[in-house]
Amino acid sequence: MLSPWFNPYENALSDLGNIALNGLTAYIFNLGLILSGFLIALFALFVSLKYYSWRYLCWTILLLAAGIDLTLIGFFPEDTGVIHGLVSVIFFILIILVMLIYGCCSWRTNLPLTSIIAIIFGLVSVMVWIMKWPWRGVAIQEAVTSIMTSIWLLMVLTRKL
Repeated sequence: MLSPWFNPYENALSDLGNIALNGLTAYIFNLGLILSGFLIALFALFVSLKYYSWRYLCWTILLLAAGIDLTLIGFFPEDTGVIHGLVSVIFFILIILVMLIYGCCSWRTNLPLTSIIAIIFGLVSVMVWIMKWPWRGVAIQEAVTSIMTSIWLLMVLTRKL
């Protein structure tokens, strides 16, 4: 493992991007965040331009903001201080809102399964974040929300919108 000190019960995923703690591995982690955020923002922009209607704009604008925000998390790693914490919190709030809004806006399209899954994943993410857990770190909550977001985005990408 590249970061043997990392403990999901004690750390946040952002600790993997802390340059002082993780050196070269942190640069790789942060580059992954930057590239992922860029691809998400690009996808949102293309969908917004191709399907210019309220049914798409209501979630693609927020997805664009979430993608940009994910890029900012990589540009401002944990050791940059308060700004990192701010963009991280904003990202998770935005991505949960995107899933919930997508689910509501896409309900009447020919993709009810994707809509239902988006709503379920959004609600589960909210619950994961508001529940009191016996551990101190947030890596598990971040991972759960990130995995569900990735699954939902793959579903959206592989289906006709």
